[in-house]
Amino acid sequence: MNNKRFLKIKELVVDMSFWKNVWTIPGLLFAAATGFLSFFDIKLKILGMDFNNFVFWIIVGLSFIYVVIQIIRSASLDSLSLNLDGSTFEITVGDIFKQDPDDYKVIAFNEYFDTIVDDNLISKDSLNGKYLLEKYPKKRNIQKLNEKILNDLRLKENIKEKNAVRKFGGNTTRYELGSVFRDDDYFLVAFSKFNEKNEANLRLTEYATCLLKFWIEVNTLYNRKTVVLPLLGSGITRHTDFNATNQELLEVLIWTFKISKVKFKEPSKIRVVIQDDQKGEINFYKLKELEKNGI
Repeated sequence: MNNKRFLKIKELVVDMSFWKNVWTIPGLLFAAATGFLSFFDIKLKILGMDFNNFVFWIIVGLSFIYVVIQIIRSASLDSLSLNLDGSTFEITVGDIFKQDPDDYKVIAFNEYFDTIVDDNLISKDSLNGKYLLEKYPKKRNIQKLNEKILNDLRLKENIKEKNAVRKFGGNTTRYELGSVFRDDDYFLVAFSKFNEKNEANLRLTEYATCLLKFWIEVNTLYNRKTVVLPLLGSGITRHTDFNATNQELLEVLIWTFKISKVKFKEPSKIRVVIQDDQKGEINFYKLKELEKNGI
């Protein structure tokens, strides 16, 4: 058993809501047995025990097996579907680039929508680096993408700064965090800021505000199609005034989506695709409890 699985089991063992739910079936068994035996006095010995004691230990054994199975099952979850105010919010393990072509896939960029994959501005191992190398392999293709971004009428409304001076190079038009550019079946989102060392970063307030802006943008663009996104905020983005786990980032993602549903009531389907090496950090059972408790 790996350490991440052990930690999940440990979380479940100390989670009172888990015990409240899992004890329902054993509790019913004990109640039924108690009611039955209170009406019937069976004079019978089984394996050297009175019938009542035998039934008691059978139920104890079955309850123990049931609880162990539920702990293992809950700790092994790697997908989940939540109903949030009529919208479906799925969390699953997978590859953002292998989703249905009819779905909109979300790729996080920085606030300048930089497109230079040189392991300085953009790492070739990051999702947006892989996206650019795959879809825009040639320099002239990149230039056309930059032009489309600059000329996008919706994005022009979200410009924060023009002709920015950047000593490490890159695009010079800065956009509001959470702004979205639709590129065929992809949503490119301005999701991080660059500091003086060219490091992607976000403060906690910026992270939440960015997500709220992002959901507003998505609502105007998604055309009732499924929107698939990675765990925004994980990876290389640095959180300058908070230290969030992937579990906490996912909970904030869900929370901001639910807040956005107060204004936008129509049904929608969101799928968060987490990487295989991230699933050990996600407590899917806890996320399901958040749904039951109204997030």
